[in-house]
Amino acid sequence: MGSTLDAIRNGVNVRGYFAWALMDLFELLAGYESKYGLYRVDFDDERRPRQARLSARWYSSFLKKNGSSIRVPRVQEDLSRFFNFIF
Repeated sequence: MGSTLDAIRNGVNVRGYFAWALMDLFELLAGYESKYGLYRVDFDDERRPRQARLSARWYSSFLKKNGSSIRVPRVQEDLSRFFNFIF
């Protein structure tokens, strides 16, 4: 993430970022048996309540400290540009 933030500060038009690790592949093979993600979901409750994990709180804190200069594009704007490019 640090390198991505450096790129943004240097004027690179970063549109997205995925935090991914080699261990994620092993978790994916376990399907729903493996518990991962920023939020814990209670699948036994039909309302599916979510509870933030420590990683979600850390990521939120990171964005609050470092994300003030990150521009979040408007979805409609981006979709219009995408479809104009295709057609």
